[in-house]
Amino acid sequence: MTLDVTSAELDRASEFVTDLLTRFPDSAELHRAARELDGRLRVAVRGRAGTGRDTMARAVRERLAVTPIGPGDDDTDADVWLYVLVGWPRPADRVALRRLPPERTVLALGKADTLGSWEDAEETARACARDLGRSVHPTMPLLACADLVDEEFELLAQMLRDDEPMPSMAAHFITGDRAERTLRTGLLRRLDQFGILSALDLLEAGADADTPLDRRALEYLLHRQSGIPGLAAPLAATLDAVRVRRLHGVVGLLDRVAASGTARDEIEHTLSRLVWVDA
Repeated sequence: MTLDVTSAELDRASEFVTDLLTRFPDSAELHRAARELDGRLRVAVRGRAGTGRDTMARAVRERLAVTPIGPGDDDTDADVWLYVLVGWPRPADRVALRRLPPERTVLALGKADTLGSWEDAEETARACARDLGRSVHPTMPLLACADLVDEEFELLAQMLRDDEPMPSMAAHFITGDRAERTLRTGLLRRLDQFGILSALDLLEAGADADTPLDRRALEYLLHRQSGIPGLAAPLAATLDAVRVRRLHGVVGLLDRVAASGTARDEIEHTLSRLVWVDA
């Protein structure tokens, strides 16, 4: 059996738990139930080592209204699993995905910037989706984390003015005296080769349109190009299943409160009004 949960039912449950907490503020179970109902969407970022999970967790934290759970953190209260692929799914990916609830799992192709172009990334994501039978969303999390300092922005602007090409080998980008080498190293770490090329293209397009970009505008456009905003829709599509998971957890906590003798009749009456359907 499972619960057929609407957002209105979840709101009523939240109001009920809040009311109980005002009368029984020392109940640890009621505090846990309140956190379960009122918190942001909790997204556990998972994937094989080396897939950029930490960067993805930072990207969704900064660009989406969710609470990420990064690698190594306790994910027992995760609402949604964001699984990061890099290239073709490997056997370890398939094993991991079989263990995750499909209705609460979103698949992302991370490090899409390493594939050469956004078009190549989209085609790779489509190929992965056909193989797995599930949607896969291309992303470039590093661009979503672009947070340039003024000196880095000015370096990009100077590269555009000087028509300086981005070398095919990133190491050749590190030139100049010690200060400039340090600046260039920091920029390369922040944006990587593809991000620098993207930034230069955006700056050039703005100049050609006689609408030059400032640092904030450039960062905004890089964030948009990252693909991370595109994860908002598939994450939202999990909300029905998330409401079921959350309310199941709250029911269990309220059962424990009632079993302890606290507001037993009131809790049992409220739980009996929930709508149950066959799973």
